[in-house]
Amino acid sequence: MIIRNGNVVLPTKIIKADIRVENGKITQIDAYVSPKTDEEVIDASGKTVTSGFVDIHTHGGYGADFMDKSEEAFSKALAFHLNNGTTSVVATSCTAPKGEIIEFLEFCKNYMRKQSGDCKVVGAHVEGPYLSKRNKGAQKEEDLLVPSKDDYSFLLDFADVIKTITIAPELTGADKMTKAFVDKGVVVSGGHDDGVYPNFMPAIENGLSHLTHLYCAMSELRFVDGVRNVGLREYGLLDDRLTAEIIADNKHIPPLLARMIIKVKGSDKVCVVSDSLRCAGMKKDGKVYKLGSGENAQDVIIGDGVATLADGSRFAGSITSVRQMVKNLVDAGIPLVDAVKMGTLNPAKVIKIDNEVGSLEVGKRADICILSDSLELVGLVCNGKKVI
Repeated sequence: MIIRNGNVVLPTKIIKADIRVENGKITQIDAYVSPKTDEEVIDASGKTVTSGFVDIHTHGGYGADFMDKSEEAFSKALAFHLNNGTTSVVATSCTAPKGEIIEFLEFCKNYMRKQSGDCKVVGAHVEGPYLSKRNKGAQKEEDLLVPSKDDYSFLLDFADVIKTITIAPELTGADKMTKAFVDKGVVVSGGHDDGVYPNFMPAIENGLSHLTHLYCAMSELRFVDGVRNVGLREYGLLDDRLTAEIIADNKHIPPLLARMIIKVKGSDKVCVVSDSLRCAGMKKDGKVYKLGSGENAQDVIIGDGVATLADGSRFAGSITSVRQMVKNLVDAGIPLVDAVKMGTLNPAKVIKIDNEVGSLEVGKRADICILSDSLELVGLVCNGKKVI
């Protein structure tokens, strides 16, 4: 297969080029690629060609939550992402009783072993239950735990499945918990916290390297004992050891704030994540959805371009795809190369799969989006197969 004459978005530039795909891999990127006999040629003239998007923080879509722990739920959620050009997903849990989290991780492990779909689950993100009460967001308070008091060894047993785990780094014992997971190769992310500098530093010094949805459910500058102290959101902009997620749906992170974060943090350190809930891709009809699954699931509804708790008191998550968020960043004035990188290569780097996916390079998996001038998805190749 050849994708002909597209505006190919590489990690640092855009070039007019052809891309050859063979046996599921990108094998050639050149100004002109001569077709072999009977080789399929896809005309991408005037179109933007990018790597498939990588979403490292999503709870679901099309009415399904990954915590539903079923083939049907995973298929629906992954269909939402695939139809928006996302080809690699980290299935994300929410705060729940220990047993439900174990079931979620066991299902993820089994699903990953046998999956055959076009959009791949590449791991799990455990978001909670080691979070702060003050900034729990839409998480259930009664299920929150503290590392120094509550066991987390059951999660270490799934280190081969867990790509990232979110913890509030100021919690007692968070530093030791961080080291335990980092030693197992898991990316530890700070979020849903209530800390001020320097009480989150021990976790960072022990290897915490990422921030979960920066500026959302995160500690901020405030007075403590008559002194102004920075929170994790401010410190996170400063420390180059930390990468950061943003939910660029123009609701959680409005355009000006997105521009500020990217200007200060740098486009290489920022990842776009959907943090999409099961109501992503559904109609706004007043229906009540669940964040998570089972008795402890929170009620959420579709608000004005965002998911909120049923009482409207706070955001619960997004209903927006990574592709749309990349478009939002471009509309906000971020260069296309940088915006695409934040939705593809950067998240792949965070979870250490950038040797396989995340950019258009020879040898990488042929997950390729073809986008219109307005960055709508008009063509999609997954693992070398034409899907759209």
